[in-house]
Amino acid sequence: MKMCDAIKGCGHQVTLYAKKPNSQTSPILFPLNEIYGIENTFKIVTYKALSMVRNINYDLSVLLQVLINRPNLVYTRSLRASYLCQYIKQNNVLELHSIPNTLFNKFMLKSLTRKKYLNFIVTISLSLKEKLLQQHPYLKENNIFVHHDAVDIQRLSLKTDMTTQTKSSLEIHSNSKIVLYVGHLYEGRGINIIHKLAKKLPHIHFLIVGGEQDDVSYQQSISLKMNIDNLTYTGFIPNNQLPQYYQAADILIMPYQRKVSVSGGGDTSTWMSPMKTFEYMASNKPIIASDLPALREVLNETNSILVEPDNIQDWKFAVENALTNYQMANKIALNALQDAQANTWQSRVTRILENYKV
Repeated sequence: MKMCDAIKGCGHQVTLYAKKPNSQTSPILFPLNEIYGIENTFKIVTYKALSMVRNINYDLSVLLQVLINRPNLVYTRSLRASYLCQYIKQNNVLELHSIPNTLFNKFMLKSLTRKKYLNFIVTISLSLKEKLLQQHPYLKENNIFVHHDAVDIQRLSLKTDMTTQTKSSLEIHSNSKIVLYVGHLYEGRGINIIHKLAKKLPHIHFLIVGGEQDDVSYQQSISLKMNIDNLTYTGFIPNNQLPQYYQAADILIMPYQRKVSVSGGGDTSTWMSPMKTFEYMASNKPIIASDLPALREVLNETNSILVEPDNIQDWKFAVENALTNYQMANKIALNALQDAQANTWQSRVTRILENYKV
């Protein structure tokens, strides 16, 4: 959604094709635009994907639309879509967030290199590019470009201070310091670290925003067993409401562990580029993050506090230091904001399209 928004913002016509449980086409899906904080309106076409036929009906529906409309470029995160584009001689760019690991995915990726319609590949981290080249040596290094995820700076800049209102709605004392985590609650996201920190720092309030309901319920049960009463879970919050939570926080944390799961399973710790990294940076609040190679592509000692992922004493010290050393906290927060300003969605699109050649 954010990429489509930015491409439209750069002056291009955009149509987003996506899967939906119930078939539906609409020029604009306003609820989605509101949820994702979209500024520009663009056409969204959704098709029902039948799992019993491995989504073939969805693929063929989109392929037919591409054939009819003949866009200048298809930008996709689907390896299968990129593969099918070759058969209709359609220029495309493939953005990868993981390594193709099934036999069929490996076959499709190799097939793409034999055709001329895949203009180039985009990866979300340098680590992912290096891993991709290591496992698929037939790929050309100069045809893979690294573009980390980005952020909408303007959306995170609230005109009014909603801190008191946000704390009140969450039943958090107005004088409480808040340590905030935003994201999913999958294995390896460090929720166990947050539990331990909350236990060791009872005078600080910890806030977890996000997560699927089953995961939230599970983590809440753990908090209950540990007798933690200074930890609040909100569950899923629409993207356009996140700024008020960032504003209310004193510290933002990313306690990723050395093995990080995603919704489909697997480990992405080696090459991940969490979108929330740039949201954190744009929030002008001090960041404490796990010291992992993938995160170091964006974070460093000048714009964050980096600690050993599983060292709870280091995490405790980092939180206390960020809350008491105001000069240091303000400095790294400002540095992070300045770094984020160079990584907007629109600048990402501009850099990507500079590589595009018909």
